[in-house]
Amino acid sequence: MWVITVFNNQQDIQIFEYTTKNEATQALQTFSKNAVLTYTR
Repeated sequence: MWVITVFNNQQDIQIFEYTTKNEATQALQTFSKNAVLTYTR
């Protein structure tokens, strides 16, 4: 599973889950610079 974590501020963190890397990479481009893409099993 691919996960995008968006850090808007210390009290506002959003997490989005994706099944494919391609899907997650495309979504990552729509977020601000404060986003991290990670992979988990």
